[in-house]
Amino acid sequence: MGLKPTIYGFLRVPVDAPDADICQMERDLRSFAETEDFSFATIFHEHVPGSQAAFLELTHELRRADARDVVVPSLEHLSTHPLVRELMLSHLEQGVGARIWTVEQ
Repeated sequence: MGLKPTIYGFLRVPVDAPDADICQMERDLRSFAETEDFSFATIFHEHVPGSQAAFLELTHELRRADARDVVVPSLEHLSTHPLVRELMLSHLEQGVGARIWTVEQ
């Protein structure tokens, strides 16, 4: 049996988000990875509104690890702004060759 592909999580953390909600989202990301037969690496948390520091760390890690999969609770965790979100998706898909998975159904 081969190794499971590695997947990374990405989570934008609103300033006013209750800790219980953040913990649940983290559990959801891990659960998704397990259900979909991935090896879960870690979660990159973006804490500063409008920042892309954690996103850039994620893209560097994907390249370093030669990994191709990212899971988010929803695409709005990349950005709530549609244009910025599309640019970030494009960077992940075209620039890094990553597939983006969402927990939301």
